[in-house]
Parts: sequence; structure tokens; C-alpha cells
Amino acid sequence: MDLTSFSFVLFFLVTLAVYYRLPRRGQNIWLLLVSLVYCATWAWQFALILLLVAGVNFFLAPRLRANGVPHRGWLWVGILFNLGVLLLFRLARFFIPQLLERLADLGWTSEPGALLLLVPIGLSYYVLENIAYLLEVYRGQTEAAADGVDFFLYLAYFPRLVAGPIERASTFLPQLARPRTVDNEMMARGLGLILLGASRKIIVANTLIQAIPWDLFESPTNFNAPELWGWLIVYAFYLYNDFAGYTNLVCGLSCLFGIEISPNFQQPYFARNFAEFWNRWHITLSHWLRDTIYLPLSRALLRRNFNRTHPLSLVLPPLVTMLVSGLWHGLSSNMVVWGLLHGMYQVGERLPSRWGPVVPPQKRPVWRQVAAACTVFILVIIAWVPFRLELPEALTFWRQLFLAWGDFGLRYRRILFLLPYLLIVVVLDWLQYRAQDDLVFRRWPRPVQAVLLAVVLFLLLVMSQGDSGEPFVYQGF
Repeated sequence: MDLTSFSFVLFFLVTLAVYYRLPRRGQNIWLLLVSLVYCATWAWQFALILLLVAGVNFFLAPRLRANGVPHRGWLWVGILFNLGVLLLFRLARFFIPQLLERLADLGWTSEPGALLLLVPIGLSYYVLENIAYLLEVYRGQTEAAADGVDFFLYLAYFPRLVAGPIERASTFLPQLARPRTVDNEMMARGLGLILLGASRKIIVANTLIQAIPWDLFESPTNFNAPELWGWLIVYAFYLYNDFAGYTNLVCGLSCLFGIEISPNFQQPYFARNFAEFWNRWHITLSHWLRDTIYLPLSRALLRRNFNRTHPLSLVLPPLVTMLVSGLWHGLSSNMVVWGLLHGMYQVGERLPSRWGPVVPPQKRPVWRQVAAACTVFILVIIAWVPFRLELPEALTFWRQLFLAWGDFGLRYRRILFLLPYLLIVVVLDWLQYRAQDDLVFRRWPRPVQAVLLAVVLFLLLVMSQGDSGEPFVYQGF
């Protein structure tokens, strides 16, 4: 059940109507039940897998610090279990379709729905949540959950089940343990985020992806370099608005339940270096990688007398961290290349620290900040190529991107019709960036807000009547 579908709107409204009539304990039980139903709408087996994984972690957590003493063995059991589940389904996703094709050649057929079992919805996200939870309990940063309903809801909570954000138990569980009141301010904020998210997805992202030529990635040799650069920029803004739109939408939905969800985007294409980029793009995953991979590895190197400017300390943590990020996105060579590219980007900007202090981006002249932001953006969109394509095709795309210069073609001029969409997004991001507020338009005069609301609602109504577009891109990970 896609979040922008009419069936989900009905599902959500019924859930909300019942939710407001229940006490806190009843609200949690109700949310858990509807979350499992929502999970089962994708495939009933997904709900069973979620319950199994949640049950094992709920059982393990109290054993990590029995009598206040940390038990490393139980921690490793939990980590290996969660990684094993994720790896099992990732390998199944890679190998079983090939097996089914061979069986089909022999005359055996299966229902297409059987393949859904290879990719349980939300698995990649709640596995990381489980690992973070076990680490927090082991380190004594949070208590093991005593309430099974609250813990299972923490993992199954339907507004963010499909594609995150990746929540920490230490911030999410306390919200479930206390009464929740949705006042006028939270209601207004929630509705504003819902409209913002739906606009980014339906009005912007769906328009951009439908405008991209079908053969852009399948046959890049049909395009010259200017065309490829233009469409690659369009694709970059599609990815951003699709995922940022999803995050805005689920944060707004959650506000209506009185539950705050972590922000996941803060205008990443304005980042002036890659450390800043990853603090603005998929923030909850970046923080998980930082706390679970980057910082422990950096500390391990320091304990072995490798200071912060030692080549190994500069190179190994970012490379390993971004390699893990790539493998989390998919067990494929192109995701390894994507991860290593971003690791190399970070290594390159860390190397100058070997020869002296580095001036922070915000203290540099404005022209240098603009130049740095443009450089980061160009390198990011170059890396989107292996994010989208398998390795042989990605190499072909790169070769065309840098070598196939020629006359501007008709399909390049088609990009001009998309400039209003790109301009609106850039202006909106700039206003949000300057105000440090996603809902900056709530500060505008009431008549301006009324006109903006009318225009957005009209566009959403018109554009939702046609093809709903592709599903949210990050629900495939």
C-alpha cells in the first residue's frame, strides 16, 4: 500500500479516528495492530518476519547487561543474528531469481508474488535499528525495553516502516511511554509537512522521472555529453525530492499521532564538503554509520598509536564506512563502487589536515563556499551513475559523459521545459536553508499562505489523477 495511494489515505484516516478515542496504552496496542496489518498488505509473510526479528531482539536485550555487567557474547549473538537475516534475504534477492529463471526454462512456473518474499519491506531499516538498540543497551546508554508492545511498535511503526528514518530506541521508546497530546501547533506542523512531502513526490519527483527518456540509462550511447549532463542533473533532483518528500510525508503523518520522527534531509545539495553532505543527506543512516562504524574504527586506530593525521586514520575509517553504506544499499559491484567513490571523496578532503589546520567552510569567503558547493554537487551526481546502473553500463555512461561532446540535441532542449520545476525546488531549498526551517512558508503573510495552499492542493488533485509514478525509490533498499 503506497503512501500516496487513495487506499492508504482511507487506512490512515480510520487509524487516526480510532487512535484519538483511546488512552495511551490502547493507542500503542492499536498502532501496533494497524502497523502489522499495513506490513501484511505488502505480503502477509512480511509481518511474520518482522515479529520474529523483533521477538529475538526483545529476548536478547535484557541479557546484554545482566546485573549491570555487559556481556559481549550476547551482543555478538544479536549483531550476527540481525546481519544474518539481512544477508540471507539480500543473497536470496540476488540468487533466487536466477534459480527461478532456470526452473522456468525446465517448465516450472511460480506466482510473481512469490518473489516478494525475497525482499521483506523495511527489513534493511529495522535491522539497523535493532543493532543500534542492542549497542545502546550494551553500553548502558538506554535500558532494555520492558514493554513488548512498545518495543514491537518501535520497529513496526507503519508511517516509517517502508523506508525509515532509522530511529534510536533511546529517543523513540520514551515517546511511547508517555501520554501524547496533538495540539493545534503539532496538527498544523503535521499537515504542513504532509503537503510539503506530497508536493515533492507527486508534483516534482514524479514529473521529473516521467520526463527522463526511457533509454537514458539503458542506452547512454544514444546521447551526447551535454544531454547526459542535463538529464543526470534532472535525475539527481528526482532522487532528492523523492526521498525528501517521503521523509516530510512520514514525519507529518507521525505528528498527527503526537510522535516526533527524526529529520532525514537538510538541503544536502547546498553542502560545501562531503562531511556536510552526509550530515544533510539520509541523516539517520549517516549517524548510524558514524556511531557504529566510523567512530569505533577511528578509536581503535588511536588506541594503536595512529594519531588523527596518520594516513591510516585519514583513509581507513571513511573508506570502510562508505563501503558498508554501499553494501547496505545492495550486494552488487555498482553499489561497492558508489560507496568507495564517496569514501575517496571524503579521504581527499581530509588529506589537507596532514599539513595544517583546515578552515571550516562557513569561515571561507562566499565565492569559495559557492565553488565548493558546486564541486560537491558535480561529484555527487557523477556518483549517482553507479547508484543507478550496474558496473559495465555505468562505465559506458561515464565514457559518454566525458567524451561524447557534440551538438545540442532535441532531447537536451526538452530539459528547458523542466527548468521551472528545478528552479522552484532550488528556491524552496534556499529559503529552508536560510531559515533552518522546512516549514518556512508558515512565516509568510496569511494571504500568501492561502494562495500557496490553493495552488498546491489544485496541483496535487490534478496530478494525482494520472499515473501515480514510480514508488518511493528508497523503499527498495
